[in-house]
Amino acid sequence: MKRLLLSVLIIVAISQYFWLQWSSQPQEIAAFDRVALPDYQITALNRTEYDQSGQIHSKLNARSLEHYQELEFTYFQNPRYILYSSDQQQHWIISANDSVIYDNRQLELEGNVAVMANKPDDWFDTLYVNRLNMDLTAQTISTSAKVTGVANKMTFSGQGLRGNLKTQEFELVEQVRAEYFVKQ
Repeated sequence: MKRLLLSVLIIVAISQYFWLQWSSQPQEIAAFDRVALPDYQITALNRTEYDQSGQIHSKLNARSLEHYQELEFTYFQNPRYILYSSDQQQHWIISANDSVIYDNRQLELEGNVAVMANKPDDWFDTLYVNRLNMDLTAQTISTSAKVTGVANKMTFSGQGLRGNLKTQEFELVEQVRAEYFVKQ
């Protein structure tokens, strides 16, 4: 009789242990899932940012925005950034399929990225790349991906790019190829 009672107690203790283990797993998964969910979402985003003197500094349009506070990033779908110069004369239009921003300044754009000058000239109109990194504060851009570009008098391509939108200086890193058009 003592052995039977001892066996039943052991079976009950083991089953209670496993029941507690199995019942606590969904709570851990639910906590993980909350981190992966955005803290807030916005659809059809239109944002204008002004500088201290009241001039437009930048505009952002996107199909949607998802902000992840704990993961410290914001995701944009189909973003279109317009960056203005201090004299409001020159600005850049940057679009992509997707972008992620970290620390409110480090921007990663992916998929059909285009960098367009609002005032194209003979030497620069539009730059195309699949992935681009940008520092929004310094307005510098870089990529290690294949880059192609067009202008009135030329087309160019290369592997990798470093550039500054403020100074309008760009450097193709390697495998540079350019075609100049000469009117006859």
